[in-house]
Amino acid sequence: MSTTIAPNTQAIAAKFFHVLAGSAIFLAFQYAVALWRLNHSSGGMENKFSALAKSEYMGFLILQNLQMLIAYVILALAATVILQPTVNFWTARSKHQSRRSVILRSLILTTLLHGYFTMRLVNTRPYFLNEAEFGHWYYRVLEIIPDAIRPISLFLLFSLLPILVIGYALFWRIRRQGRLGRTLAAGTFAMIALTAGIRYIKSQPKNHTVTTGKPLNVIIIGSDSLRGDRLGCAGYSPQRRDGLAQAGVSPIIDSLASQSTRFERCYTAIGSTMESGVQLMASQYPHTHGLRQMYPNKETVEATKNRIVTLPTLLQQRGYDTAAIGDWCAGYYEVIPQGMEHLSVSTFDNFKIYMSQAVVMAHFVVPLYFDHLLGYQIFPQLEAFAQFVTPEVVTQRVADRLSKVAREQKPFFWHVFYSCNHLPYRNNEPYSSMFSDPKYSGSNKNGVDFDIDSFIGGTDLESKWKALPPKEIQQIKALYDGSTRQFDDCVGKILKALKQNGLAENTIVVITSDHGDDHYEPGVTLGHGLTFNGGLHGNHVPLIVHVPGSSPQVIPETVRLIDLIPSLADLISQEKSTTWEGKSFANWIRQTEKPTFRPFYGETGFPFIQFRVKGVKRPKLPPMDELNRIDPDYNYQFVLKDEYIAPLIAAKQRCLRTRYWKIVCTPTAQGTRHFGLFQLGKDPNGEIDLASERPEVFVAMKSALEHWMDQKSNPRSQISFLTASRSDGSWQWCIPTTKTKNPQPISRAAGIR
Repeated sequence: MSTTIAPNTQAIAAKFFHVLAGSAIFLAFQYAVALWRLNHSSGGMENKFSALAKSEYMGFLILQNLQMLIAYVILALAATVILQPTVNFWTARSKHQSRRSVILRSLILTTLLHGYFTMRLVNTRPYFLNEAEFGHWYYRVLEIIPDAIRPISLFLLFSLLPILVIGYALFWRIRRQGRLGRTLAAGTFAMIALTAGIRYIKSQPKNHTVTTGKPLNVIIIGSDSLRGDRLGCAGYSPQRRDGLAQAGVSPIIDSLASQSTRFERCYTAIGSTMESGVQLMASQYPHTHGLRQMYPNKETVEATKNRIVTLPTLLQQRGYDTAAIGDWCAGYYEVIPQGMEHLSVSTFDNFKIYMSQAVVMAHFVVPLYFDHLLGYQIFPQLEAFAQFVTPEVVTQRVADRLSKVAREQKPFFWHVFYSCNHLPYRNNEPYSSMFSDPKYSGSNKNGVDFDIDSFIGGTDLESKWKALPPKEIQQIKALYDGSTRQFDDCVGKILKALKQNGLAENTIVVITSDHGDDHYEPGVTLGHGLTFNGGLHGNHVPLIVHVPGSSPQVIPETVRLIDLIPSLADLISQEKSTTWEGKSFANWIRQTEKPTFRPFYGETGFPFIQFRVKGVKRPKLPPMDELNRIDPDYNYQFVLKDEYIAPLIAAKQRCLRTRYWKIVCTPTAQGTRHFGLFQLGKDPNGEIDLASERPEVFVAMKSALEHWMDQKSNPRSQISFLTASRSDGSWQWCIPTTKTKNPQPISRAAGIR
């Protein structure tokens, strides 16, 4: 028995493939453009690493580009399903009805459809655009819409309109009764329904009853590079206070701080994310845990894993759910998980990930059309790419997991870590312009004008950054304020999710960061972990600890980031590890013990820039792309070349801060050490060196800092720990010996605090 196809079905099938041909021509052109981009640039990085990608990893790049063809095939079919009704309507009313005319109309409509979705991306996810594309006409065209009707207009244009068009296309196809039409309609509807259903289920709040008598949960929420002095509760007020900016940079965090213990002065021992992150969870100084810069080799990482005992590791034994949730700034957990059983972070930077992401971003149709749940099923690597895991994605993942642990009645210890405040301070609206001068239109409008090639292939960005005029500096600070406000909103959504899941009254919430940032204070420009010039803003981090039921207070005494984990252990009745070097301040929170001053020690991180120090010729180190290599035996990680490990550590600046004084050691090119002494009360930014004028302070401070610098890595017998004790009413700086707990005095100068 023969099977025949109805004439109408044959006609529809023919037109379908004609429309498909037009869409395919457009997408083939896009594919060719993507290949051209890759051939002329490697993700915007014109340095030794981009040349290496083309010379040594061409096979990998070719396979990645072939994989992208899947996206183009899917898009060609989807465009055909959506556009065929319009093409047919256009063709039926035209005297030109040849196959070539149908293909040309399809090509034109596909181009327009692509333009529409690009405009939609500009509105919803502008961070996917290349930095150079900001400011182009299509980025500004939406500003034509008056502010009063913009929200409803954007909803109608970018939410309702695509639903109506897709709905009509499916309805049109089903009416034709053809097998091909029904199959395409059913498949398209199923994909849309699946994506919408998953999104709806995940977006629904889960209201649970409050749990009592359970172990306390802990959630540490941080934003990379968030300064300790740039929150409203710390007394900071932005330059603009109108409209959306009227509430300040951190209204939600400020409210939480008013119900919590806030530490005015908390410092990290190193202003670099990975090293500081390990310092936090392991409660050890970098010279103890062993990570001294951000590109460690495999042997160093393995040695660190064997050397540390983290609080999450101990809590897993008590049945806690331990997790690190974050974006690219939290990616170091992929290298060293630190007892976190569940990781939901951007895959940590390695060279193959750089190349893969460069390929995806060159094929712009992928981020444009596949940044959703269904797209992640087709291209699972997208879910971990830095540009896809946005703060909004991180917050939703936290909310989803809170619902899960609430249902399971399982205690948890989480670190939620955002990139909001990290250079180049690029965020979507309204944050990018919330605190800016509306009249500003320079190169830093949507983010710091950051030259990645100069950063990787040079060491003299300091001169360029110093040359910025005041209006550019003000704009950079305004961008940073918008970044803080974005983080604040993320914190608000997490706090709301805690309440919805009945967990707020049983969860300790900590707000902090890994380090701060310099913002053109005297002696510094931009960056972090690069210098101890200025006022230590790169090491000053916020610390707010909210313990349900505790009385709010502000503590001005100095604490260190290494002190947080021992304190949390005490608060949740967890025995502390003997490897921890921090000191608990839990009794300060309970208000059963009076806070006392603790000295701060610090060292600089990876030397992307060697900032100038007056009167000092610093050791010469090559730029990043010469210092590092790619290790194919270690997951293609960037690692510091062996021959530079010792010189890099030897070239680090070191710092000791007491209550009133700061001393900074800067190694010189001649192999000596230069020390600068600064009185913090009169000179908070370290502009006047008093080393020669106050010898009684200088000698004591220099001796204490050198003792700490020259200790070996053994944490139990060799670690230096400066303390302050009161003797006959005066302060006495002491250093414990390596064999006894009894401190040996080095100075009785009453003013050295």
